[in-house]
Amino acid sequence: MTRSLRRTGVRAAAALAAALGLGAALAPGRAAAEPAPAWPAAPGAVLAFRNVHFESPRTAFDDKGRALMVFNCAPRGRGLFGRFHDLVCDGGSFHVREAGPWVGLQVAKSGAFTLEVTITPAEAPPKTRGVVLAYGDDAGEDVALLHDKTGLALRLAGAPPVELFAPEAGKPVHVLVACDRGTWAAYRDGQPVRSGTLAAAAPAWGRRQVVLGAAWTGADPWRGRIEGIALFPRALAADEAAKETAAIRPLMAGHKPATAVRFRGALVRQAKTADLEAIRPYTRSMTAAEYKVEQVLAGEWKEPTIVVLHWMIIDNKRLPLADRKPGAAVELTVERLDDHPQLGSCRRDDEVEGFADATPFYCESESAP
Repeated sequence: MTRSLRRTGVRAAAALAAALGLGAALAPGRAAAEPAPAWPAAPGAVLAFRNVHFESPRTAFDDKGRALMVFNCAPRGRGLFGRFHDLVCDGGSFHVREAGPWVGLQVAKSGAFTLEVTITPAEAPPKTRGVVLAYGDDAGEDVALLHDKTGLALRLAGAPPVELFAPEAGKPVHVLVACDRGTWAAYRDGQPVRSGTLAAAAPAWGRRQVVLGAAWTGADPWRGRIEGIALFPRALAADEAAKETAAIRPLMAGHKPATAVRFRGALVRQAKTADLEAIRPYTRSMTAAEYKVEQVLAGEWKEPTIVVLHWMIIDNKRLPLADRKPGAAVELTVERLDDHPQLGSCRRDDEVEGFADATPFYCESESAP
């Protein structure tokens, strides 16, 4: 295994985008280019993107209403891009840069909105409250989709949250909430589940920012996966909600599990993680580690050791994982690196004798069950 920084053509652009924290807007996968999906089926979205694959169609505008030339869904903290170019929230979040102000301007004009996401919670109910999607900034928050012990809830500025429904852990669910001035309606997988009136008329939105996986401040991180994000400056009707679910479902039909191994073991050695200054302009980097496999808990693995890539620099911060000593006990779920094409342009430290002949694995979350 050698450092795989591809510096030609689109690969080079993707590598630089990842280095600068621009997300996976340019990151190619190994699959062939997708045909333009029919999602969103409803017209009039002011923000819509299925995932961050560089070829996936998207709708996003700058503050003048012009289509954004560069779409930037930037990860913050432990926000990662998944193998299907979805958003993986593991204590971090994502900021949809530059697209937020236009969303607020259009919702302020109409006095109505619809938010749509497809989520896969890592746990349900969660141990602590998390924010799936928020529209806010340092000055305040206009709306947030929450997930707590009672389930999903919608929080509007100046009003108590309204309960929606309880999703299941590990199961994708299409969530759509439509608000038209003083009324709201929630849909689960295209079916109406709850509706009602708001305690107060929904306030006009400001020129704020769209953030996914936490509040704008980074508080209340949510754990799970997000894709199919859309915002409309109108309240979608029930038949439109059903069509949105029908449109996104076939696009996710190919989401098959990766080849995974869960094991208990101990650190044998790991490559040296480069200094922060040495990797600039990159802001994130992975490092390879070798473990002695003491017990296989799930999956199949017959070798005495296994090589795993971990994130050890995130947002210009060196993680404690980078300074572990041999013998450190672990229990990890890892997946074959070949099942994660989104990592092809990411920087890594893996030049250690003997690693070149190993089958590399990837650890998306050291705390995953």
